[in-house]
Amino acid sequence: MSFDYVRKIVSGNKARFIDPENAVNLDLVYVTDRIIIMGYPAVGVAGLYRNRRRDVLKFINSRHGEKWWIWNLCPLYENAYSPESMHGRVSRYPFPDHHPPPLPLLPLAVREMTAWLEGDEERVAIIHCKAGKGRSGTLLCSYLLSLPSLPPPPQLDRSYTHKDLKRRLEEREKEKLESKTSSVDSEDREGWVYIGSGQEVTGLQVTEDPAELGRAITPAQSERINVQPVARSTNSSTTTLSAPSITTSTEDGIQVQTDPPYPIDVGDEAEPGLEGQKDRKDGKVDEVFKLHSSRRMKPTSTGRGVSIPSQRRWCRYINLLFTNQAPPSYTFPKPSRVRLVSIILLMSPPSGWQKPLASLVVGGTGGTGQGKAWASVARYDDEYVEELKTRGGTGEGVAGQISWGGVGGQGRFDTNKMFRSCGKMVAKDVDEEALKSLPEGHENYVVHHLTPSNNSLILDRSREFRMKFHLASVPLGWTWLIPAFHLPEPPAKSSAEPPKMRTHILHFPRSQIDFPLGPGQAIHQILVRLEEVPEDDKEETARLMSDEEEKREGVDERQKEKVVEDGE
Repeated sequence: MSFDYVRKIVSGNKARFIDPENAVNLDLVYVTDRIIIMGYPAVGVAGLYRNRRRDVLKFINSRHGEKWWIWNLCPLYENAYSPESMHGRVSRYPFPDHHPPPLPLLPLAVREMTAWLEGDEERVAIIHCKAGKGRSGTLLCSYLLSLPSLPPPPQLDRSYTHKDLKRRLEEREKEKLESKTSSVDSEDREGWVYIGSGQEVTGLQVTEDPAELGRAITPAQSERINVQPVARSTNSSTTTLSAPSITTSTEDGIQVQTDPPYPIDVGDEAEPGLEGQKDRKDGKVDEVFKLHSSRRMKPTSTGRGVSIPSQRRWCRYINLLFTNQAPPSYTFPKPSRVRLVSIILLMSPPSGWQKPLASLVVGGTGGTGQGKAWASVARYDDEYVEELKTRGGTGEGVAGQISWGGVGGQGRFDTNKMFRSCGKMVAKDVDEEALKSLPEGHENYVVHHLTPSNNSLILDRSREFRMKFHLASVPLGWTWLIPAFHLPEPPAKSSAEPPKMRTHILHFPRSQIDFPLGPGQAIHQILVRLEEVPEDDKEETARLMSDEEEKREGVDERQKEKVVEDGE
């Protein structure tokens, strides 16, 4: 019995590769001639609906011999196989499904990919996570953003499945035929006009020589205009993207850009080049997303390759890092801090038949179906992030020492959950300050105002953190961010004036929330209020909770998040 039909259903809207010569049908695609993305290479029961490991090995060995290497992004607690089962050609850079990684992980993975591919022009890099979409796409786009020129879609016939190859060959023959029928000796036809069609064609010779026409030569008729040819790249296999021009000044020994592309908006839905979208002005980020989506998704699909908002946000971060335009507060060794003051959820109220169902599921007084909201705040394991930084993950570019095999090691950081809670936001009456931040028309929505359960919650400005939103026990969705990329840089220190407690509000529409499923569809907007913390503030940064503390606070998330990514 063939399980290809089952595998096709499981792979959803993602493109597949059918190779009749090797008799395999794989959830796999060549994004370029040298980069492959695929689903997890499984054995046993999982091999009945995902890529069978033996089929993957047959495919890549027959096509690429020993010139391939795998970048595995799955944590051990999710999916695991020994590197020896894939001939020892595996590097592990683990991070959880449906989430972005610690940002320092990406430069390390990109550095190793760069070293591998530059070592031999026949080498290929193979990236996989579980479904071979979101996490794989995040690493792929990060690698492409590190390049000075964007590579084209595959040019080699081998990079196309048999149906696509047949179509390409037919188009190629059609182009040759059209070229033959349209090619005419220009010298024979110069000065002639042909009238008619088929065998009934009459040729008329036309001359503009004034002497032959018996007219005097005038300056207008004899004048020649020289038009210089447009300079074009002779290398048609790449799209050259100009590097941004960076103007800098120096404050307190720190180089500061005078027209920086940050702070950036949390979303990328506005036009490139606008305020908050200056990092997209040169078109590189959008072109990289477009290339990945055009290859990873079926031609009939409208889905995006990297569709999770937080992962797309991470690609914008890495682009700023690779172009030496990251905010100084991210790269500066001494971290600055922010206080998470409040979170405001604006929710559309249930109506009609939705009311009793919502009341049953999430509770709420008066049949509103809007029970008490709360949010957990989490970040990656501090030791894991420090390990990545020590290896050089915070540096710009891809230069540095290579550690073949990745950063996963023996599973010290990925045999259990890789991030844990550091705080909890609970419901509180809307105060005067929160009221000032509410947008126009907020009266049409149910307003949930959340503040820290322990009065204060201080975070590192340069570190990632996640907010996961709930109504009663029902999750609404989550979002990740690194504050440094979204806030104005802290002002230069001045001894004459005391530091100001600047407050900033970040706006997250529902489109920028990861997996706003079920009741999460009622989210209209989420406002996150952050306050800068002075350097001399003695309050400690929120520490990660232990397992017992998470259980006591009610933020233990050992249960697997059952969500389906767009295209799966």
